[in-house]
Amino acid sequence: MSNEQRTTDEQECLEGCVERIVFHARDDGWAVMHLRCGSRKVTAVGNVTEPTPGENLRLFGRWVVDSRYGRQFRFDSYQLVRPSSTEALVSYLSSGKVEGIGKGLARRLVEHFGEDTLEVLDEHPERVREVEGIGEKRAEAIVRAWRRQSRMREVMLFLHEHGMGGALGARVAQAFGDRTIEVVERDPYVLARRIRGVGFATADRIARSVGIDVRDPSRLQAGLVYALHQATGEGHLFLPAESLLADGQHLLQVEPELLERALGQLEQADEVAAEETPLGRAVYLPHLLTAEREVAGRMLALASQQAPGAPRPDQTRRWLTSHGEMGGVVLSEQQTRAVCGALANSVTVITGGPGTGKTTIVRVLVRACRALGRDVALAAPTGRAAKRMSELSGADASTIHRLLAYDPFKGRFTHDEDRPLELDTLVIDESSMIDLPLARDLLRALPDGAQIAFIGDANQLPSVGPGNFFRDLVSSEAVPVFTLTEIYRQAARSLIVENAHRLIHGEKPTLVPWKKRSGEDCLFVHSRDPNVAADLVIRAVTRELPRLSFGSEDVQVITPMHRGPLGVRELNRRLQESLNPERPQRAEVRYGDMVLREGDRVLQVANNYDKGVFNGEIGRVARVDASGRSVIVSFEEQEVGYEQSDLDQLQLAYAMTIHKSQGSEYPCAVIVMHSTHYIMLRRNLLYTALTRAEKLAVIIGNSAGVMRAAQNIEEQRRFTRLAERLRGEAPAGGEGLTLDL
Repeated sequence: MSNEQRTTDEQECLEGCVERIVFHARDDGWAVMHLRCGSRKVTAVGNVTEPTPGENLRLFGRWVVDSRYGRQFRFDSYQLVRPSSTEALVSYLSSGKVEGIGKGLARRLVEHFGEDTLEVLDEHPERVREVEGIGEKRAEAIVRAWRRQSRMREVMLFLHEHGMGGALGARVAQAFGDRTIEVVERDPYVLARRIRGVGFATADRIARSVGIDVRDPSRLQAGLVYALHQATGEGHLFLPAESLLADGQHLLQVEPELLERALGQLEQADEVAAEETPLGRAVYLPHLLTAEREVAGRMLALASQQAPGAPRPDQTRRWLTSHGEMGGVVLSEQQTRAVCGALANSVTVITGGPGTGKTTIVRVLVRACRALGRDVALAAPTGRAAKRMSELSGADASTIHRLLAYDPFKGRFTHDEDRPLELDTLVIDESSMIDLPLARDLLRALPDGAQIAFIGDANQLPSVGPGNFFRDLVSSEAVPVFTLTEIYRQAARSLIVENAHRLIHGEKPTLVPWKKRSGEDCLFVHSRDPNVAADLVIRAVTRELPRLSFGSEDVQVITPMHRGPLGVRELNRRLQESLNPERPQRAEVRYGDMVLREGDRVLQVANNYDKGVFNGEIGRVARVDASGRSVIVSFEEQEVGYEQSDLDQLQLAYAMTIHKSQGSEYPCAVIVMHSTHYIMLRRNLLYTALTRAEKLAVIIGNSAGVMRAAQNIEEQRRFTRLAERLRGEAPAGGEGLTLDL
């Protein structure tokens, strides 16, 4: 084969001998190498596991011109080709990959065995004793090291043959080591369960290639468990058995009776848990069923007991009257009842829309608790929500995760039922964002006799994680719930607040065109064409809003979907291009189609307990490593380092989904609401988007999209039985029920 030739898919194939490893990241396999291809030396970049000088590689990719490093061959995949020339063999054996073989010994081995050296090491390793200076013990050590290296080589070849090269192959090999082939051939579906980035389709393709039949019980069981995991990703705690089997049928394409048998086998093996309901069987992942029962049990226990030393409502009213000058705060009757309830009960739920005084209640609760000598703590699901809670209440607030103090070495929260929090009253804001597993962890850490108040807006979108915790509390009526409907006079002058409440009452929002604005804080920019609307978003952020004194730091673009010209991905690309463009001699890091540069706004999209950074936190790229393989991101409370393999946990955040914006408020929210997002447009989506804006909301889209959202009350149902358990219509579980995850 020639050193360079074009393949049928328009990639090029380049074959050469590795001369020098310029850079290699062990975590994800990214490498910069110098290859000798005939008489010329080239630079190749891509993901490769354990590249070794002297090794021959066949690379598949294309030539690119890097703005800093010039012409390079960027490869997407590669094949290992054993070195054949004597010099290449010496270089390969002495590269350090084979422990105990230095350059002198490598040369003696090659001089003795010639081009058959590797075959001798593979097939007749005892012959190394023929080489002068190699005794019995040294020969045994060389053979052990060679076999260990050969085994990992086989692992990587195996993974590459099955389409898992680069960072993904490195991740699999790191997880299972030299047992990788054995593990994957026995149960390819373990990859989908254990390895981030491997889905069921990839595992299923590997299963086909290693001979697992489409009707094999292990495949059917893995597919059903995968479907259940997918459902939890959509917010469900369980699926009705009929729905699960239908999803399994679509995914696996086998006879229904085989799937029913597989589901029964999963139940017998305790890999799923089923519960009979009036509407049929509900199938859970076991830890979610246990968590739902535990949360119900703990909430009912709290609702049934009085907090020790808590004042009666009449005592609180007298205290509020005598301290009515508290910073000029005058409470409405609804707010007074809510404060009295929160101080009297062990558990309280306070819900209300924008402008109804939830923040005022938090401020009064803090002062009242301090006056009573009660140790009070404030927390919220995200860093931005906690910061806003602190600023508006005048008291310190933290994220729930930091309050519970996750210990990455033990793999759990430090505070639980055995090591409860040291407090008397806990106030949680933005409670609609709390998923069921987090609610369980929070309730476990609550000390005996303590009070907890959940404050939020039940009309907002539910949590990103599984469950519908806050709304289930409100609808169950099993705990004291106080609903705020009265709008403060100052807030009533806001069109944002007015439109939010119009949506709550099923009315159409008032749309004031941008060109006809006269001091309103909620404006509309119309465009029927989504591409033109995208242009208008960029123009608003970069030109029009700065004229109204909103800098890029003050503006957040939020949109329903990821794809399309008005989706998160394309808007982020265009906004980055406008606000933080590429510059010569400036380092940047690439991950897939994402580019990160110093100064970029980024969003954490997964909980990373080891790093202490959690889903929904927003930061700025503070530094990019000169090699372009790692970044440092500055968040509210810390700086966090990300290697290449961690970058799938970050997204650009000039634009984000409305779901991801929950718990945050921005001086100006640019809201994309267009009929091309038809499938996503619902009233609670528009409501949540509007209530993210503090000073100005700019809706860009078309009136058909806005009205579709305003009138569509068919929210996506979440399968949860928490409200039923709280009402006593399903088993609730005991207060002390726990589950080790």
